[in-house]
Amino acid sequence: MAKRWSRGVVLWTLVLLVVAIVLAVVAVTSLMDAQQRCFFEYPSVACPDGRDWRVGLLTFAFFGVPLIWLVGAVAAIVGRVLARRRRAAWRRRRISGAWPPGDDRLS
Repeated sequence: MAKRWSRGVVLWTLVLLVVAIVLAVVAVTSLMDAQQRCFFEYPSVACPDGRDWRVGLLTFAFFGVPLIWLVGAVAAIVGRVLARRRRAAWRRRRISGAWPPGDDRLS
């Protein structure tokens, strides 16, 4: 179980790392292209500013994707803790003789 859980967390990390890198590369190359077009064709092409979608995409790649990773990691940790508690309670019930569930002979 521990191996499967750690593989899931590593896979989650790698997938989001790839997503962040792809978003950052797309945003940077597109922003560089827009800056070049602005430099060469200034009056007819608007220069990108802070409200440009490429800047927003780059910001999301640096701040949004790590936040999504953090939420997923916290969910994985909480899920693992809850699963351990559930298994421990199941073992205690089985050892105490209150098995199967709903058997009220001991009550």
